[in-house]
Amino acid sequence: MPPLPHRIEVQRHPGSSQQDVENEPDWADNREHRIGYTNRQDRKPGFTHEGDERDDENAFEAKALGKLQNLRSRIHKEELVNFRDIVASQEDYHLHRPQAHSQGWRYRLDWSEDWIKNVEDWPANRQKRKSEEESQQQQNTQKKSETEEKPQQEHEWKRANEPQDDTQHHDAYPRDAKEDNENIRPDEDTNSKPESEYQKLRNKYSPQEIALLRSLQHEKAYISQLDQNDGKRASPVKINRRQLSIDEADQFTPDNWIPRSDKLVRLTEKHPLNAEPQLTPLFDAGLITPNEFHYVRNHGAVPRLLWETHKLEVNVGKGRSSTFTMDNIRINFNPINIAVSLACDGNRRKELNMIKRSKGFNWGSGAVSCAYWKGPLMRDVLLAAGLEPSTLRGNMRFWIHFEGADEPSEGKYATCIPFQSALDPTNDVILAYEMNDSPLPPDHGYPLRVIIPGYVGGRSVKWLRKLWISDKENESYYHIWDNRVLPSFVTEKDGEFAETLFRHPDTACNEQNLNSVTVKPAQGERIEVRRAWKGETYRIEGYAYDGGGHEVQRVEFPEAPIRHDSKFWTWLHWHIDVEIAHLLRCESIAVRCFNVFKNTQPQHPSWNIMGMMNNCWYIVRPEIVEDRADGATEILWRHPTEPGTGDEGWMKLSTEMQIANAKQNAGTPGKQFTRAEVEKHNNERDCWLVINKKVYDVTSVLDWHPGGKATILGHAGKLDQETSSEFDSIHDGYAWSKLNECVLGTLTTKASNYLTTTARSRSTSTTQPVHIALQPHRWVPITLTSRHSISPDTRTYTFSLPPGKTALGLQTCQHLQLGFHLLDRMLIRSYTPTRPVLTADENGTFDLVVKTYFPTDDQPGGAMSNILDCIPIGEQVEMRGPTGEITYHGNGDFEVEGKKRHWDRVSLVLGGSGITPGYQLLARVCKTKGDETEVRIIDANKTEGDILLKDEMEAFVQGNGGRVQITHVLSHPGKGWSGKKGHVGKEVIREELFEPGKGSVVFLCGPPTMIQKAALPALTGEFAFPEPLTDVVVVLDVLACDADCG
Repeated sequence: MPPLPHRIEVQRHPGSSQQDVENEPDWADNREHRIGYTNRQDRKPGFTHEGDERDDENAFEAKALGKLQNLRSRIHKEELVNFRDIVASQEDYHLHRPQAHSQGWRYRLDWSEDWIKNVEDWPANRQKRKSEEESQQQQNTQKKSETEEKPQQEHEWKRANEPQDDTQHHDAYPRDAKEDNENIRPDEDTNSKPESEYQKLRNKYSPQEIALLRSLQHEKAYISQLDQNDGKRASPVKINRRQLSIDEADQFTPDNWIPRSDKLVRLTEKHPLNAEPQLTPLFDAGLITPNEFHYVRNHGAVPRLLWETHKLEVNVGKGRSSTFTMDNIRINFNPINIAVSLACDGNRRKELNMIKRSKGFNWGSGAVSCAYWKGPLMRDVLLAAGLEPSTLRGNMRFWIHFEGADEPSEGKYATCIPFQSALDPTNDVILAYEMNDSPLPPDHGYPLRVIIPGYVGGRSVKWLRKLWISDKENESYYHIWDNRVLPSFVTEKDGEFAETLFRHPDTACNEQNLNSVTVKPAQGERIEVRRAWKGETYRIEGYAYDGGGHEVQRVEFPEAPIRHDSKFWTWLHWHIDVEIAHLLRCESIAVRCFNVFKNTQPQHPSWNIMGMMNNCWYIVRPEIVEDRADGATEILWRHPTEPGTGDEGWMKLSTEMQIANAKQNAGTPGKQFTRAEVEKHNNERDCWLVINKKVYDVTSVLDWHPGGKATILGHAGKLDQETSSEFDSIHDGYAWSKLNECVLGTLTTKASNYLTTTARSRSTSTTQPVHIALQPHRWVPITLTSRHSISPDTRTYTFSLPPGKTALGLQTCQHLQLGFHLLDRMLIRSYTPTRPVLTADENGTFDLVVKTYFPTDDQPGGAMSNILDCIPIGEQVEMRGPTGEITYHGNGDFEVEGKKRHWDRVSLVLGGSGITPGYQLLARVCKTKGDETEVRIIDANKTEGDILLKDEMEAFVQGNGGRVQITHVLSHPGKGWSGKKGHVGKEVIREELFEPGKGSVVFLCGPPTMIQKAALPALTGEFAFPEPLTDVVVVLDVLACDADCG
């Protein structure tokens, strides 16, 4: 491996001062909603957005807004309108990288609707009817055989006359079938019913032999009926696809624009996405995998490519090169549409990592999927580009190379396969632009990728932009240093042996290897023991696959799996029915499969440095446990491992790994750091990480980190258990040694408690009812339906909720976040709707009042407020929530961070756009019949024109008999202003707010300067409540309403 300058530079830091450590709040009580500290939504509560109300707005946002005009000029209207609903709202406005110009997933969601129409002629119940017909035919055949009397066959005679020890087919079978009859309950009369066919077989065979016999009989009939695929079929998958949302894990990464399925388990946490489905949902989804269940392997950010502008460069040598647009490829070449299984060669790597850490992250056994892929043969495109195959024959070897448009950390992703393999039409090497009859999703290579049936997934390059032929093998980083199996004595990627073997052609992973996995019993599944006494059977199920088009025998294939008479590009599902009584006695369930060459899987794993191609026997083990609820005895099943950070498998870390982990936790400096100190170091110029409660300065790592900067920056300055989990799951001993060079010290005890408490609270988060639009951890699209000006710089925006969602799901004093996609991360601002206020107001829409901070000659203005003011009606933005730790239930009853509180007198100190949270609370009090809560408000602004919702609030004052009082304070009043002038201070607060006392509370929301330099000093000084701390002082310490921002 080429030497890398893995240089570490750690800035000296004395640690938090003793005073800071002593004064740090006690985070153990889970009261993390405090002024000046970052909350769970990665923002500081109580502050309106600092950047939009200052003159130093980030210049990047201005550049991003300018790039929008480039997008408008490059979009072909009819193309986009026809294939995605989002483009109708985003055709005139969307931010993206200048070299990509992609609407990304939104472009594909609309195509998914078109795909649904295209496949209506192939309804999903066709496969169901076919299966029913096959089942009925098998039953008819079985009935016929039951009525025929047959002479004793040779194997029957042999079993009856030879010694018992010689009649076993396998040591796992019982020596006497009668052993299982002992499981019959004493009160059951076995002579009261005529002997069934199964009982007749039991007189001759063990339960395991009967299961095998029936499986073979089924497979014989099944395989004889398999059809060939002519390449013109449609995918049988018909998905009732929900409105896909964006995972909060992606919001601060370059992939923030990609909606992703919540059915996948993330293995590398935030970025890049590498994920697999849980085994049972993957298997239950069927032989053809729906797009959202397909595993994802990315090496970096997903490039944002557009169908209309993407081009494929093809160079066939001797100066002959061509460029093809996507329309050229789709219109001018005959496509084939066939089912192909893809499996990452790291599938089942975690089993190897439990033995010894490899260079790869923890794939479970779900890194395999089978989908329909549509596109022309690669050979047809090469021939159209001027390839003359006769000129490449002779004594020389040639390779066809593929390069993607993505830019991972180690350069372009490129690889190659032997040229003749691609040229052979029976190998079905495809340039695919559709997956399951819809355009490729971004994570699967939109708009074009290579599909090489029978090969490992790493050779099927995504986001394809270049093809070329040469007489030398590819020398890109990812071809040489990835997708290889080396001897186990090579334990690092440097040194002479590593250099030689990584470049040795025999170590490359090309054709997939033989593999099989048991899916059911599932990980954690329980089977009641009482079912064994009833004679019930259990269906053991799983999947299997092989490479090179070789058939795996004893199987169930997708419809029409055969190509060119003998090629099998798909996986298969297998099953066998076994008596539960036998499962009760077994020590494990082990599976191995055979291919047409009668080759099978090895019994034991073979560790290698890259953790590739693990295909040892897959073993599932039982435990006898007692049900916690009713005390029933159950069989609990455990798989070897769980994907990612799951630790409930039966495999445990080897002794070698345990010793290595102990060494990693040794030798930490004695400095301590508070949460406040850590949160300051959150950017590319000053980047700290917290891993396993230790603090590291990794700023110098950003330039050479193999995973790129974005992987680290998503965790910078955060106290988040996910940071530790991600690092633990994907890094080896060398990475830990480099991390230890960056160590600064440890978290304080209070900060450590906060880390533990927040991790626990997130693990217990609940899902929202189906009619509620807001989701706490997912971004959902909402549509701008109207925009109404209420002043020269303030608008009321009305948004409609996604289809099928009738309620926003926001309680009084809570907030939502809007998101808009930028190049490196999602632009996020918090807002408080002014409608609906009561449940009766819900109608599938909501209103936001937003002040626009226009650009000037000196600064670009507010980012989100200008975007909302410019986007066309019908545009979609993202929404997430609810956020905020305060909820008002009416009649003075509040809930603060899960604790119930009651205040009869509420004071609000609000500034600028921070008025809307106060307005929502005021509206709830005034609109609720019988609510006697008193409210006093100080509303601070620069000029009279800056006062928001003035008329609406005055109406509440007039109609509530003196229970509501509002005082406006202007710092730059006009000549005719007769109200308060100046800034919020102790005199205004003393005159206009309720006096301190039991049942009184103060809420703050406004610009940071007003909160920290004016309101808080006044409230904690002479006007403050006496010691010991009373309700209002405690609330001020933890509470401040989130605010709307420009």
